[in-house]
Parts: sequence; structure tokens; C-alpha cells
Amino acid sequence: MLKNVISVITGRGNKRLAASLRYGLGVLVLLSHFATAAKLPASVLQQPITLLTGETLTLAQYQGKQPLYLKFWASWCQPCRQQMPHFQEVQQRYGDKIAVLGINLAINDPLNTVQQTLTDYGLTMPTAMDSRGDLARAFRLQGTPYHLLLDRHGQLVHRGHEADQPLDNKLALLAQSETVAQLDASQLIETGPALTLPIDNGKTHALLFTATWCDWYLAETRPQHAQYCAEAQQHINRLAKANPHIRWQGIVSRLWTGEKDLAEYRKKFAVTLPLAIDQRNSWFYRYRVNQFPTLIVIQQGREVYRVSGDLSGVDTLRW
Repeated sequence: MLKNVISVITGRGNKRLAASLRYGLGVLVLLSHFATAAKLPASVLQQPITLLTGETLTLAQYQGKQPLYLKFWASWCQPCRQQMPHFQEVQQRYGDKIAVLGINLAINDPLNTVQQTLTDYGLTMPTAMDSRGDLARAFRLQGTPYHLLLDRHGQLVHRGHEADQPLDNKLALLAQSETVAQLDASQLIETGPALTLPIDNGKTHALLFTATWCDWYLAETRPQHAQYCAEAQQHINRLAKANPHIRWQGIVSRLWTGEKDLAEYRKKFAVTLPLAIDQRNSWFYRYRVNQFPTLIVIQQGREVYRVSGDLSGVDTLRW
């Protein structure tokens, strides 16, 4: 419509007015882009979140009422623990103006250790465990700690891993109902290469879900899990060599992991079976894997066997 008006005005010789309208049209288009770019999908805002208290809430219920601060963490994550005093300080300072919500990854993190962490650091904000991985997937989590800020309109205004000055500045502004520059919510769209596996080809597939760091990073806080991770890879190496009729595949978590980490892990454990990073977290999410290591056996496209933790007793004769 506006373009038609510009054409008419130009045809009548009023080029200055036409130029002004073109500029205005450009500004409107730009403003429209920024107005929509930060909007989170309704599916994310309506995602049910169950707190440790049993209460269920959604992010949508805060729209028009309060800004929202979400922090993803794990009890075995050292930076997460180091940032806990800051997290509680935010709750105490802004809890009446900003809704603060802690989200535990629920990866190798049982309920009792989560509750103990809350006690150790005196954390009083509402806390949920992302046991199905829905929130981690929705917000494209690639490592913890992970901070997200939404303004009172549900627009994304901060995304990062540090409890730093930029985060504090935005928290202060949101608490005062000040405007904070919006981020493009397309940052939450998965762009990494998809991992494709032919599990529907009628063959038996054995999928080892693990992480390149779980054998050493968890050594101090989860020594038993760290041992399981190391032993699992070694055991699967042996099983793969002894059972070539099975399609073996190592699927590595994308958390804190790049191709260099994968190469070092492959060399460290002399891995010869196919090994790949789940760049889009699609396979971990598909099978709701929240324990490292986990072995899943697929036949005719269906899961027929699963074991997590200690894999030393795995015997392929049952397949």
C-alpha cells in the first residue's frame, strides 16, 4: 500500500516527499524486524516447568508482570558452584522485582545432590530439574553455567555464561523497569550439522552416549561416574571388535565439546568405532539420555535395551 502511494507521489513530481516516505518505510521495516526478532516461540513460553516443590509453572505467566532470570546449572559444575553466591545475591536483591528461577540440568545429578547444593549455598529461589531436557533444548544450552534474561514482555535480552558486569547491569535495569536492548531469538535456533544415523535399516545398532570430559572432569565430584565413563569406552571398544555384525556408534554430548576435544578423546581411548558429536543434541533428546555413560541398543528402529553407569556387565549375547 505504502509503495503504491510512493509511486503516485513520484509520478506527480514530488521526489522529496517520495524520498522521505521511502526512508520512513525502511525505518518501519527495520523496527518491525527488531520488534519480532527477540520474540520467543509460544512453545517455549508455554513449556511446563515443574519445581522441586511440585508446583508447575510456565514462562508465559510472567509476561506483562515481571522480568525473568533463568540460570542453568549442575552440582558438579565448578564454575556453577563458584557463581552460587552471586546467584543468591540476585535473588535477595531483586527477587521482588525479577522472577529468579534455577534450572538444574539433571545430568548425572540425582535429586539428593541437587537439594544438598541448595542447602550448601543457601539458595532460596524456585528450582526445577530439567529431567527430560526440554528446557535445555528450547534454550539451546551448550554449557553451564548458562544465564538467560527475559524482559517483562518475554523478550530475550541476555544470554551468556558469566556472572559478570554486563549481566549485573541488565539485572539492575530490568529491576527498575528500564528498557534493555533485545537479542535476536534466532540465536536459540539450532544451526549445527545434524547427526544422521540409519537406525531403521533392519540392523542391530548399539549407541554409546558419553562425553569427552566425563572421565576426568567428574573425577573429583563424581569419582564413581568418572570411572564408569572411562571403563565404558574401553569395554565398548572390546565389544565392538568382537561383534562386528552390530552397528556400533559413539554419540558424544555437545556440552563444552568441539572437534579438537573429540580428536583427543578418540586418541586417549584408542577408539576405532564411529564417534560423533551430537551437535544439535537431537539424539540425547530423542532418547532422553541424562546419564553418562548410557548404552542403548536399537533393533528395527526400536529401543530394546538400555543401561547407564556401570556397563561392565553388558553382554551382547542377549541381542
